[in-house]
Amino acid sequence: MDRMPFEARVRSLHEGWLERRESWLLSRAHDLDSQRRVLDNIHRWASECIEDVRHVYGEALPITIEPLEEQARFTITVGDSQCAAFEIFDRGSDERPSWQVVARVAAGGEAGEAPEERRVRHWRRSQVEEILLSLLSAYERSLGRELSA
Repeated sequence: MDRMPFEARVRSLHEGWLERRESWLLSRAHDLDSQRRVLDNIHRWASECIEDVRHVYGEALPITIEPLEEQARFTITVGDSQCAAFEIFDRGSDERPSWQVVARVAAGGEAGEAPEERRVRHWRRSQVEEILLSLLSAYERSLGRELSA
């Protein structure tokens, strides 16, 4: 049994809580700069998750993540039609802007179907993982439909 040394487990726990607290504070702030930092975190988590996916699937899975653009958006694509776009939107008014990161997820729908919008009050890595898992599930379902056709 290969166990992680206790010090490494303590360090992982400590770093995880530091990241959670930072993420929570950023999520509460709805200024553009804070939400850009939230989006930076989401992009980093998504990139790490995609590396994990590539370790499992290898080169057989067509999966991409776009670089984070200056316009504060990026897209993850799995296969031909499963994608998630992460963007910052102003949900406030002209007098009081309120910026928020939103994910638009199109996983396994018919062509032209509107993507599901996911707003998360406090983005954490687990939400990014769930979105990626939904894209992977939709991809796997699409392979099953191709085989049965």
